[in-house]
Amino acid sequence: MGSACSRDPPATAKDESQFSGGAGYDTVDTPNSDNSCLLAVKFVSGEKIRVFKYVSDKDDWSICHEIPVGGIFRTLIVQQYMLFIDWVDARRICCYDTTTRAIRTLDPFKEDVFRYYFAAVFQSKLYLFADVEDKRKVHVWDPAKDRWSEAPKLNVGRVHAAAVSHRGYLYVAGGSKGFPHNTELRSVERYDPRGHSWKRCADLVQARCAAGLVSAGAFLYIVGGECSEIPTNMVERYDAQLNKWTQLMCMEIPKHYPACAYYNNCLLACGGPAIDQDCKIVEEFNETENKWRRRNSMPTQGPYSYMIVTPAWLRQLESLN
Repeated sequence: MGSACSRDPPATAKDESQFSGGAGYDTVDTPNSDNSCLLAVKFVSGEKIRVFKYVSDKDDWSICHEIPVGGIFRTLIVQQYMLFIDWVDARRICCYDTTTRAIRTLDPFKEDVFRYYFAAVFQSKLYLFADVEDKRKVHVWDPAKDRWSEAPKLNVGRVHAAAVSHRGYLYVAGGSKGFPHNTELRSVERYDPRGHSWKRCADLVQARCAAGLVSAGAFLYIVGGECSEIPTNMVERYDAQLNKWTQLMCMEIPKHYPACAYYNNCLLACGGPAIDQDCKIVEEFNETENKWRRRNSMPTQGPYSYMIVTPAWLRQLESLN
């Protein structure tokens, strides 16, 4: 079993200064319109993938790129690659090279391996979780070698969880035990690359799966998800120095697998109780005022994935138009 991570020291300055996958930041500084760009990737079955960029001064979204791949996916960015992973089972992982427009399919597994997977980018590699044979397994894709390997196993096997890179560690939160015991989990753990091990952290206040997990400066936020198969509007914040989760003001709309980002010192969440219901609605949380408010809706119905990228990364993407 992993040891507790109570009051563990933060990552070193060297770790904190790294880019997350060459696209977004993984530092104690919060992304804003002066140093980064917020993108939203939209998926509708049978249509091209559309990438929108957020225009802060207008509180509006404009389309900046289209990719000729159809389907409903979740998106992650690893270096110059946009990865589109099938919504449920990761059976197909499409890799789009933003320097060449080349599209290919990563096909590392010979049979169905994942079900209700979750994934994250950590230290410029893709981490994929929820192996059907062993839910503790962690598969890692290294784009530099175009090769899959295995990382140390989780302490607690889980599906439908949330994962994110934060201050030099990889965090995994919530999820469920999976069939036949679809019980939501409160447990949280994080991967320390220096010790090559997973350590337990403080439990969530509310057990949940299908949630969003966001890195925001010194804090983590877990947003929405499902509790007892019912979408929730609950939001919690984690302080790694205190090893403590705190419940915050609830969102107006419950959100299942929300698109989330921390941008311009505010937490943004988009989505609804299902991928085809209320997915245009965007809510913003201002922690100083302890208040959620509606922002302008997304241009069209979703679902969406949010991501933070550097201005240089966005310029490269737009140069392909």
